[in-house]
Amino acid sequence: MTLCGIGTQLLYEQAEFAHTERIPYPLLSDAAHRPAVALRLPAFRGAGRLRHKRLILVVDAERTVRDVLFPVDAIPYAVAEALRRAAGRTA
Repeated sequence: MTLCGIGTQLLYEQAEFAHTERIPYPLLSDAAHRPAVALRLPAFRGAGRLRHKRLILVVDAERTVRDVLFPVDAIPYAVAEALRRAAGRTA
């Protein structure tokens, strides 16, 4: 199982955030909004920029979305819940 995060921040912003928050998984940049548009993910405009609304997709090795958590308010809880759901799908 692989875990990663994605956001609209630029790569250097993602790296700074991951370092500051001690995030143990890679954060990917969707500053160009390509995956978000392709998947029709919910978004909003904040601080003059288009942003993703927080959600978690559980995607299998064949790139099929198997589960969705939305909305996400408490990120640590949501990540733990997504991992629990993903582990249940591989059993």
